[in-house]
Amino acid sequence: MAWNHDDVRPNRSREELLGDVVRRGERLRRRRTVTGLGGCIALLVAVAGMAAVAGVGEEPSTQLAAGGPSTTASGAIFGPATGGTSLAVDAPTTTAVPDPTTATTATTVRPVVTTVATNTESTDPPAAAPPPEPATTIPEPSQPRCGPAQMQATLTFAKATYRPGEQVSGQAVLRNTSGAPCSYYSYTQSQQFRNAAGSPVGPGSALIADNFADTPFAPGQTLTATAEWDQQLCVTDPSCPQAPPGSYSATVSWSFDGPPVEVTTTFQLVP
Repeated sequence: MAWNHDDVRPNRSREELLGDVVRRGERLRRRRTVTGLGGCIALLVAVAGMAAVAGVGEEPSTQLAAGGPSTTASGAIFGPATGGTSLAVDAPTTTAVPDPTTATTATTVRPVVTTVATNTESTDPPAAAPPPEPATTIPEPSQPRCGPAQMQATLTFAKATYRPGEQVSGQAVLRNTSGAPCSYYSYTQSQQFRNAAGSPVGPGSALIADNFADTPFAPGQTLTATAEWDQQLCVTDPSCPQAPPGSYSATVSWSFDGPPVEVTTTFQLVP
């Protein structure tokens, strides 16, 4: 915007001119959006120009022209115009300053979450069930089972009578008396001493023999065992007293898969 100063009084003092310029500069700053640095530079240029005009000493009419807003500052141009003094002042350079009240656009970066589906089912074929354990069976032997039909047992004592405190001892023998072999997997050999009434006089004993295989028993083959007693009665009395004189017996047996094969022999205890 431009205006003429034809009504400006001549012979105005330098101070009045400077005051007028300052007031007009204030109005210009209010009308334009100018940053502090650009406005100050324009104001200083205008003041310097007015001071120069006041120092010339001539009193013609003064014409002040102000241009509109411009992106560049061309400065102040002074020179005579139609017998007077003219002052041309371009608008100061406008510098764009971001408004602090302007909302700032915030960009939120959200993390990308990738979900990987996992198949929890196994792709391996199911394990085969273990085969059932074979049942333990005893194969049929090629020979008949040993028993009373093939075997014979004997029991022989060292003497027929024993005095108190003597060790009673006998030898038991089991023999295959048949003309063909028999077989067995295991057997139990036991022995027991009794008094004349048939009651046990000792705890007895037993021996178990396991072969875990079909074992042949050839014709004439034998098994032996020793039967012994110390003449002490420990079955009913913990003090184990001496057995009284009288008739006693010993029984030795072998039990295979069938009925037992046994033998019984008597002896005497004398005073």
